[in-house]
Amino acid sequence: MRGIVYLLVVAGVAAGLYLQGSGDQNAANALSPSPQPGESESNLVFDISVHSVDEMRKVLARVDQLMTGPRSASQPANIALLLHGQEIEYFTIDKYDQYRDIVDLSAKLDAYNVIEFKMCETAMKDFGVEKSDIPGFIEFVPNGDRELEQLSRKGYAIM
Repeated sequence: MRGIVYLLVVAGVAAGLYLQGSGDQNAANALSPSPQPGESESNLVFDISVHSVDEMRKVLARVDQLMTGPRSASQPANIALLLHGQEIEYFTIDKYDQYRDIVDLSAKLDAYNVIEFKMCETAMKDFGVEKSDIPGFIEFVPNGDRELEQLSRKGYAIM
């Protein structure tokens, strides 16, 4: 089952990156609900939970391979990655040496406006993780399920 989720995430990220650089509005419309005025038509959110560290590395490496370069500040990321499972532990500062490659690549993708990283505070409590334990590029959201709902209303397709 995890392999299927991994493949769906990689396929979805690939589609999102393709659409970021594509003018194909029909393809964008097929992937996402009707956006609100002024919003991008290819917004995607990936609901990531319970991946192995190797799967997380593969997903981030694939995004890095597909990325065409940094996006300008006027082009904010239209892919959000919601972290709310065991992968939270990969991003804790005390485990930075162990997961440096994941954190550094994630920070790069975030800084380049390719992916916006969000972490569920409710799940953080379940893992005993405090906000001060997490690098500054990750945005905190109170509840992952509510965040998915809000992003969906903003025109994001949930993958």
